[in-house]
Formats: sequence, C-alpha cells, structure tokens
Amino acid sequence: MFRLMAAPLAALALVLPTLASAQERDPWESLTFDRLADVAETALIKAQDLSLRNNREYCGYLAFDGDDKLRFTDPLKGDVESCEPPYVDDDWELIASYHTHGAIDPNETDVTFELPSTGDLESDMDEGVDGFLSTPGGRFWFIDTIDEVVIMLGDIGYFKKDRNFERDWGCEPLDEHTFDEIYIMEEEEIGPCDL
Repeated sequence: MFRLMAAPLAALALVLPTLASAQERDPWESLTFDRLADVAETALIKAQDLSLRNNREYCGYLAFDGDDKLRFTDPLKGDVESCEPPYVDDDWELIASYHTHGAIDPNETDVTFELPSTGDLESDMDEGVDGFLSTPGGRFWFIDTIDEVVIMLGDIGYFKKDRNFERDWGCEPLDEHTFDEIYIMEEEEIGPCDL
C-alpha cells in the first residue's frame, strides 16, 4: 500500500512548487507592449463606435484586476471634448488609459482632433499611466508618458472613421511627435507641417 501511494505523493510534491511559483509571478513580467496594445484596440473598437454614434468622448482604463488578469473597463461616456475615466476598485492596478476624440462637428470640419491634446498628455502624466487614443479619422495613438512621445500605431481608417472626416493631405501628422511638439502646435495653433 505504501508503494502505491508513494508515486502519487512524489508527483504531487513536484507539482506544488510549480503551482506556488505560478501564483507568485508578477503579472508585469509577462506583459508585452503587443498584448497591451491588443487589449487597448479591443476597448477602442467598442468605444469608437459609441463615440461616433453619440458624438461624445468615451474613456476607460486598462488594468490588472484583483486576480491579476489584464482587463479594460467598459467605455464611460464623457462630453463633446472631455471624459473623466471611471472609478476602479482599489485592488486594480492601472496600466494605461484609453479614450476617443468623438465625431467631427459638421459646422467645424477644419477641427479634426487627429492628434492627442495637451490635456490628454497631462491627464495621463498626472495619473502615472500611458494612454491609447482613437481619433475621428480612425487613427490609433499611443501616449508614452515615460519617453514623452506620441506614436501612431495605426493610420487613417485603422478604426471606424467619422462620416464627416476629410483627410488633410497637406498637413498630416507624423508617425511620432514629442510632447513638446504637441504643446507648440496647440499654443501656436499650427499643424504638424508647420513645425
């Protein structure tokens, strides 16, 4: 009888340390940028549809929940030019924000909101997270608060476009802009081609 039980007990002894070490793993160790961007994309697909339909910004967070699972909060409806992210439980560890820039006002088609705003940069920096953004033209942006750059992950039409969106062939955003460039463009009311 002892011999029959010894093998299963030995196998169990080998499994237990493996389970314990898996439970103790830091979820940040397995987090890659591609995985985070995929979750942001999923959140923004849902938010972009709502945003264009209702002409409101929508926002939320990407976070590890209390069980260390990477999740996004449901998109929260903001107003035409801003969105206050939702409350998250204290046991959630925030990684990044996500938000949309709404639809284009048919009376002001020259205002497109195709770049992150200085307000977007400041709110992410204040919260200590990076950010992801979708624009009315369907662009996909990453706001890197460590290196202070915004990086285009997807150009026009990556996400659903607003029906009033018109491409500005003469002054398109670059694939990457520094925070300083975003501040200059906003302060001086100039486009990327005027830098």
